[in-house]
Amino acid sequence: MNNQKWNNHCKGVSLLLLLSLFLASGARAQTSNENVKPTIYHIQNYFTEAYLIKGNNDQLILIETGVSVDGYQDSLIHSIKKLGFKPENVALAIVTHGHCDHAGNARFLQQKYRIPIAGSKYDLGKFTSGKTELAKCEDISIWGQRFRPYLDLSYPAFTPDVLLDRSPVDLNKYGVKGKIIPLQGGHTPGDVLILIGENLFVGDAFLGTFKARNGILFPDGHHVREHFWHENKRLADENLKHIEKIALDNKVTTLYPTHNGPVSTDELTKYIKEEALLNLFSQQETEMLSATVKGNPALPSQFLAMNYVFQSADNNQYFKSDFVESFIVHPKKKIEALTAEDFRIVSAGENTAVLTYLQSLKAEGQDSTFFITHTYSKEKGKWKLLFTHSAHPQN
Repeated sequence: MNNQKWNNHCKGVSLLLLLSLFLASGARAQTSNENVKPTIYHIQNYFTEAYLIKGNNDQLILIETGVSVDGYQDSLIHSIKKLGFKPENVALAIVTHGHCDHAGNARFLQQKYRIPIAGSKYDLGKFTSGKTELAKCEDISIWGQRFRPYLDLSYPAFTPDVLLDRSPVDLNKYGVKGKIIPLQGGHTPGDVLILIGENLFVGDAFLGTFKARNGILFPDGHHVREHFWHENKRLADENLKHIEKIALDNKVTTLYPTHNGPVSTDELTKYIKEEALLNLFSQQETEMLSATVKGNPALPSQFLAMNYVFQSADNNQYFKSDFVESFIVHPKKKIEALTAEDFRIVSAGENTAVLTYLQSLKAEGQDSTFFITHTYSKEKGKWKLLFTHSAHPQN
């Protein structure tokens, strides 16, 4: 009888031990899955980009569906397969807003691969009409004017499967630890962010910087720059600080704009800190160039420091009076147009700052582009241009 009790006791202990080991194993496995860092794949095709995210299992999330031009659909699917994945395993595709280069292939993915699409109800009119509606946007830079005719495209209309409002959406059920964070508008009314681990995807809240070479834009150093256009510039400007706060609160190290990214959170902080100074310099330079075209030396002379020096692309140096005389009052060639773009503050201190930009010159029917570096100093509380270096952009 005692032996029987002992055997029953041993069996009970064994079952409890096995059960405890099973539960412990399950807990370890779950913890391990939760701690797996997502893998981010950057898909760069045509002039638009997308991101494929692999989380804790075979499920994938796609951020952006690309532009609706011939060949892009095949290119996108080919890229996914080349990475070793099946398009059918995309559990969710998120479009950050309703423009053609972000939502252009949503219906294709819905119909061919049964991929559910998430998009904001505040851009629902764009989605269901397939209209980018750039007429609602304000041009922020000269690039807005240049690209508007090429990017105000229609795309196949669709209705999002997951219609987002202003509340965050958890992505855990799609295999990725993260969430969709809607904004209050800015670039479009339906802007959304996607937070995944130490990564924040920002759509067109801003761009990475670029340089123009032979009419083509190339990423350049991955700094932050303003987008070409916004529907609500005030909200778009406010969003930058909101995005910075989200990034800092969640220990985000990398920000992913849909164009010319990624950039670091530090770069966004630097941009926000220097934005007012950048706006001042860019406005001042635009006014100076306009006065130069008109042959009016008053405004340029006002902005130039007393000991100003200009070093031309052919390595000649001109002091203030010589520069005004040779390039404004009596230029060798009649200037037809002079414009500036891609302003960037390289460094800024209390009394000195360095600005770079691209300058486009049209004189007597000939077009030239120069890479300009300005060095500023403060004189009696006002910023004055101290030194200018002009060079031909490197190809």
